[in-house]
Amino acid sequence: MSRVDSREVEQRIPITLLSGFLGAGKTTLINHLLSDPNAGKIAVIVNEFGEIGIDGDLISRASEDMLELTNGCICCAAQGDLMDGLNKLFLRKVGLAEPKIEFDKIVIETTGIADPSPLAKLLYTDLKLDLTFKLDAVLTVVDLKHVESEIANSIEAQKQIAIADKIIFNKRDMVDDAEFARATAVVGALNPYSRKEVTSFGVLAVDKIVDLDLFDPKNRDDAVGEWLGNTDAEADHHHDHTPDVSAVCLRESRVMDWSLVLRFFVELTEQLGDDLYRVKGLVQFDNVDRPVILQGVQDTFSPPTYAETWPRGKPETRIVVIGKGLNREELETRFATCIMKEPTILDRGSGAI
Repeated sequence: MSRVDSREVEQRIPITLLSGFLGAGKTTLINHLLSDPNAGKIAVIVNEFGEIGIDGDLISRASEDMLELTNGCICCAAQGDLMDGLNKLFLRKVGLAEPKIEFDKIVIETTGIADPSPLAKLLYTDLKLDLTFKLDAVLTVVDLKHVESEIANSIEAQKQIAIADKIIFNKRDMVDDAEFARATAVVGALNPYSRKEVTSFGVLAVDKIVDLDLFDPKNRDDAVGEWLGNTDAEADHHHDHTPDVSAVCLRESRVMDWSLVLRFFVELTEQLGDDLYRVKGLVQFDNVDRPVILQGVQDTFSPPTYAETWPRGKPETRIVVIGKGLNREELETRFATCIMKEPTILDRGSGAI
C-alpha cells in the first residue's frame, strides 16, 4: 500500500508539536491541558517532569520515565532519541511492553531554544514513523511581553514562529492595547497565514490545541482553508525588527504545469537552502479535478496529496512561502512561468511547417 493510500482511512496517532521561546508559557499550557477533564487520553513528551510541575493529586502512578494521571493522560520524560521514545510509547499502547497504557494522541514539547524544523521534518518524512504517527499541527506559544526583543535577537525564535500552523499569543494580561498591536504585527510579518489564538495564563480549550489537522489537511475539507490562513491579506511587508524573514503568497487562477512547478521548487530549495523554512499550498493542475496539496519543511517535500474540494468553491493556486531573504517580485515572476501553456497549431498536429 502506498503512503498516500494509507491515509484514506486514518488510524495513525496524531502528534502535536508544541514550540515556543523560553518563558513563553508552554509548560503552563501543558499543565492546563493535562488538568482538563475534556482532554481525553493524551500522552505528553517533555524534557523533564520538574519543568511541568504537575499537581501531585493528579498523579495516579509514577515511574522513572512516565507519570500516569488520574484523568487518563500520560506524561513521559524524553530520554535519548525521540524516535525510540515514540516507538516505546506505541509498544506500551499495544501491550507489547510494560506497563500497558492507553492514549489516542501525543503532544511533544520542544525546548525553548530549539528550532522545531528538523523535528517537524522527521515526523512527516520518516517512513517508519509515518506508519504509526501523523503530525497533526505545529503550535508556537508566543510571549506577548517579550516577543519583539526575542525576534530581534534570536533566529530560533524567528523559525519557531515561521514554521507554525497556529500561533498562541500568551500573556495578554501583561500588555496594553498598543503593545499587543505592535507584538502581533511583528509576529504577523513573519507568519501572516497561520491561525492565531490569544490567551492569558496559558488557558486554552482542548479543541484549540489538539486534533486540528492543520499540518496535513487532506482528511478534513474544512481544515484546508484554515491551513492556508488569510491569504487575502497583504501581509508580507518588512519590519525593521524582523530581520529578512517574511512570508510571500503566490496566487494564480490559471492552470499550472506540473513539471514547471516541480522545477520551481527544486530551484527554490537549491537557492535558499536552510533559509527556506516552510512551503504549503494548493495547486491547480491540468487533468486533475481536485486541489493538489503541496508542502515542505526546509529542503524536504512530502508526496503530493489531494483535497476533496477547493476552499470557497473557487479553483485557484495559492502557495505560501516562508523563509529568510525572500524576494517577492522575483518569486512572482518565476512562478508565473509555471503556467500551463496553450497548445500551438504545431502542437495540435495540424501538419503545418
